[in-house]
Amino acid sequence: MFAAGTHFDLNRMPELFCGFDREPGEGPIPYPVACAPQAWAAGSVFLLLQACLGLGVSGIERQVWFHRPQLPSSLPEVRITNLSVADATVDLLLVRLGDDVGVNVLRRDGDLSVVVAK
Repeated sequence: MFAAGTHFDLNRMPELFCGFDREPGEGPIPYPVACAPQAWAAGSVFLLLQACLGLGVSGIERQVWFHRPQLPSSLPEVRITNLSVADATVDLLLVRLGDDVGVNVLRRDGDLSVVVAK
């Protein structure tokens, strides 16, 4: 999905596109009547990132967790700032280290735990 997004004007994801087997240097085929940008298509990037990181949040348990986090090879790090959970906030830096991802707590205000399961 990330690679597909780089082929559209201003990297704006449309609501619909199609493609065939990948060929070097070729992108997906635009659908002529698809809206671009499309809000839900643009928002899908955050859900894809959440899935890659195995990110979960529980306000009741005051916990942020990462289950076997991964980052694409083209993305060396991700910074998450001011993540609010209940009445606490946290800043996180996730760094790809080969096939692994390190999770660093840069700032934590309030009672909140960060759990990483690998």
